[in-house]
Amino acid sequence: MPLAPEQKVIVMVMIATIANSIVSSQNANMKQLLTELNMLIELQNENEIVRNPRVARPKANGFWSEVFPYLGDDNQKYDFKTQFRIKRSTFDRLIETLSSHNNYQPSAYHRQTPLEFQIAVVLNRLANPMGYRQLETFLGVSQGSIFNFTRRFLNAVLDTLKPIITWPTGDKLDAVIEGFAPAEFRKRLPNVIGAVDGSHIPIKRPRTVYHNRYINRKNFHSIVLMAIVDNTERFTYIYSGQPGSMHDARVLKQSSFWRGVSHNPGRYFPNDTHILGDSTFPLMPWLLTPYKETAGGRLTQAQKIYNKSLLSARMTVERAFGKLKSRWRILKQAMDVDNLETAVDIIDVCCTISVLTVMTCGMAIWKIIIYLEMRH
Repeated sequence: MPLAPEQKVIVMVMIATIANSIVSSQNANMKQLLTELNMLIELQNENEIVRNPRVARPKANGFWSEVFPYLGDDNQKYDFKTQFRIKRSTFDRLIETLSSHNNYQPSAYHRQTPLEFQIAVVLNRLANPMGYRQLETFLGVSQGSIFNFTRRFLNAVLDTLKPIITWPTGDKLDAVIEGFAPAEFRKRLPNVIGAVDGSHIPIKRPRTVYHNRYINRKNFHSIVLMAIVDNTERFTYIYSGQPGSMHDARVLKQSSFWRGVSHNPGRYFPNDTHILGDSTFPLMPWLLTPYKETAGGRLTQAQKIYNKSLLSARMTVERAFGKLKSRWRILKQAMDVDNLETAVDIIDVCCTISVLTVMTCGMAIWKIIIYLEMRH
């Protein structure tokens, strides 16, 4: 039945009202969505970290091309030892010895920097105590690479070369006894095979709650290096890592050397041999110390002569420490290292390379390698 004109108007009005309602509802939903989207964008912008463009740090690249190739042992102007504290010949032998270590084997995913550059960077760091930034600027090597080179070198030297620090035995023992008491000197102590002493190696304040233990009597943080040397100032035993506040006598008693001697003294001191120490160490059948003046009276003439002879022979260990710190100057000031373990490794490596320089003066590198293989 057809609608009357009035009914048509009512229907049209109703349709228009419904349509307007739908459009208004959609607009409101759209506005709400846009508002929420804007809030999310603003929140993301607030949490976003604004990174500045990376700026390359200044580096000098001329050292490896204009200086290093010309350094040698017979050139006063370009003296290799002045820069790296060892001779070029010793450096080449060091590379030959360490080249087979796993740390320096290339992998399928990573190509390493040439071995001689890696070792030269670490030796420069040990010989010239510069910070990471100074080394980066001077040598043109990034700070991360310097850290990696150092870790590889320390591990390789300790794995490969530390066995050359050995206790004298056999013919070597007889030579050491003769060296401490040559026939031309009458007032020398017989049967001496070494001298022992401790030295403080400065470090930065360690990251430990017990950092106060590392403050020594001179009021700076340090690690104690206890060493025994023979008549040629070569290290025959080293022990490092104890805090600077610890007394030298206690450091000795904490060492593996003390435990070994306590268990089997004849292995270390055959035929009534002994080592020399200062008055800080305990008097033992195998450890001679000087007489001390007491309140009851002064020393006799014989005791004074004995003290003088002992102190004169014991100076070998003092000279050994002096040469060690002069060669590796990183040991003379607070080391810029991350942890105590690295500091101990650096000390042990410096002692090891110092022994290597003494051995290579009269021994070919192939003999050193055979010697190490026999030790293993």
